[in-house]
Amino acid sequence: MNVLTKAITGILAGVIVSAGVATAETQYMDDRSTPEKLVQSFYNAINKKQYARAYSYFSDGFAPKDYQAWVDGYAATKSVSAQFGDAVPDAGAGQIFWGLPVAISALHTDGTTKVYGGCYIIHQVNPGMQSDPPFQGMSINSAELHASDKPVYESIPKSCDSE
Repeated sequence: MNVLTKAITGILAGVIVSAGVATAETQYMDDRSTPEKLVQSFYNAINKKQYARAYSYFSDGFAPKDYQAWVDGYAATKSVSAQFGDAVPDAGAGQIFWGLPVAISALHTDGTTKVYGGCYIIHQVNPGMQSDPPFQGMSINSAELHASDKPVYESIPKSCDSE
């Protein structure tokens, strides 16, 4: 009986762990608290095919001009995962900008995987200086990613310095 109890407990534990993983992969994420969370939320929207939500993470005036062409660019994308370097803030005149080194692994619908590395520029108006609605949360000013032949963890730039 003791062996049977252990076996059932092990099976149930495996089911619970599997369910947790499935939930984490499909869970809705909308978090603008850090540059990393913002970009994770962006790719969460891409992975869920919620392109209007993904588009909303761009700063006003910095979103791709042709929305449909931008959406069509993800037609062959099944999923995207991201890894990050250290976000470095640069504050000034009520604005905060971060350079966020990023590498992504994009799984395509044909089963191939492509790795890209580069930088996101994240912007936020200083929250303490925003007194009138609507509140302007952290947003993406730009993303410049290039194809890489290296593994994803080696494709993260050391920094986003322009020098």
